[in-house]
Amino acid sequence: MSRIDEQDFDEKRLARRQRRKRSQLIAYICLAVFVLVIFGAGAFGVISVKKVFDSHKVEKQAEEEQKAAEEASAQSVVIETPEAEQEPQEMTQEDLLDEVVNSCISEMPIEDKVAALFIVTPEQLTGVDTAIKAGSGTQDALSTYAVGGIVYSKKNIKSAEQISEMLSTTASMSKYPLFTITNENGNGAIASAIGIEGVSDINSSDAGLCAGSAIGSAMFGYGFNFDLAPNMDITESGEYGTDLAAVQDITSSLVNGIQESGVSACAVAFPASADTSKQMAVIDKSKEELVTGEYTVFKNAIDNSNIKAIQMSNASFPQVSGDNTPASLSKMIIGDELRGALGFDGVVVTGAMNEGAITEYYTPEQSAVEAIKAGADMIYCPEDFTAAYEGLLSAVNSGEISEDRINESLIRIYRIKYADRVGEIVG
Repeated sequence: MSRIDEQDFDEKRLARRQRRKRSQLIAYICLAVFVLVIFGAGAFGVISVKKVFDSHKVEKQAEEEQKAAEEASAQSVVIETPEAEQEPQEMTQEDLLDEVVNSCISEMPIEDKVAALFIVTPEQLTGVDTAIKAGSGTQDALSTYAVGGIVYSKKNIKSAEQISEMLSTTASMSKYPLFTITNENGNGAIASAIGIEGVSDINSSDAGLCAGSAIGSAMFGYGFNFDLAPNMDITESGEYGTDLAAVQDITSSLVNGIQESGVSACAVAFPASADTSKQMAVIDKSKEELVTGEYTVFKNAIDNSNIKAIQMSNASFPQVSGDNTPASLSKMIIGDELRGALGFDGVVVTGAMNEGAITEYYTPEQSAVEAIKAGADMIYCPEDFTAAYEGLLSAVNSGEISEDRINESLIRIYRIKYADRVGEIVG
């Protein structure tokens, strides 16, 4: 082969090589372009999917936020339907009385609470021989001892004007409402001193009602508000005989007449009367005998006349109480019998604590403490008022007698004292 031919051959081979390289390069470029297209499409898909997901997420979050906002807005503008206004419940007279009594007692110092359980004579209070006028001595004494009641006898009553002025002045000097007391059943302190019109023989229910009205009206007019009457004695020495039914009718009528006039009646003396002025008196009756006898008279006054107070006897009733403890100091007689068996919840007044049946066996301090422990509410005429008061106050301060026990008696006492004054106080 000539050089020319060889040269042509080499040139053709070189040309083929160059075409092959060009083809390979084009193939590589096409492959690279294809790969790039594939990756680009994948990336675009991922981005598109992500955008769709993010868009959905944003929309969902927006929806949740909008829903929360709507709920918050709904809660903030909720208007509750107002409940129908109820008419204020009107307080009853009893509710008002309880409120007045409790308010008064809550403000009393313990010294005044204890003093309020005593009933004394004006002579015991002031130290004079015979009191017929209330002056500075009465003022000073009431400032020191805010007693619950003062009892007046015939010697304290000289005229209608004198006793009216004395009671009015005394009441004005007391820090608290005061029981102004006498014993009047038609022939008592007032009748024997200055007389009472309209009282004749009390031998029937009608006569009892008329007499009670006359007695109550006279007492109220002078300024008395508490009567130690009627006497419930059904023995031969009693004022109204031994006929049980007649005594029940007469005493119940007397109570009604007295109390309708604005004066509180206090039946005397549970369970039965006896002479205890000098020494112990023992009444040896069984409970059954008392239940069918004396108890019926008191029960009739409790149930049918709403009697406000009952005074205890200082006699002993061993077949009922089991010992010779005077009824005034007996928890069995006061608590189990009078309050329990007869259902009495008014004021219980002791018999006179200066009688021999008491003073022979108890000091003034002891009798006062034992009376309150037994369930009595008011201590009547202690032998020595100051000693009795100090003894009872000491028992309360030491915890021997609780203040709640004192308040229990005060509530009974002040329910009587404020019963007719509620409207004036609250109104």
